[in-house]
Amino acid sequence: MSDTTAADFEKADIILAKALESFQEQGVNQYIYGMALIEIGVLALVRMDEDESSIIASVRDFINKSHQPVPVPRK
Repeated sequence: MSDTTAADFEKADIILAKALESFQEQGVNQYIYGMALIEIGVLALVRMDEDESSIIASVRDFINKSHQPVPVPRK
């Protein structure tokens, strides 16, 4: 991953963390904001001409990763 790509991922993480906090503070239903974020992500990839099978494979990878235990940071 290039430095630019890593920096963009960091920016996106910060923006999404703030958005998640706002959704929760405003009491938005988790299903609703989850679907809204999926819509934004898929639309961005489609507009970049990412092929459908690659988008679906990425979503499946995310689903599989979400079933794995999240590591707890050490103190």
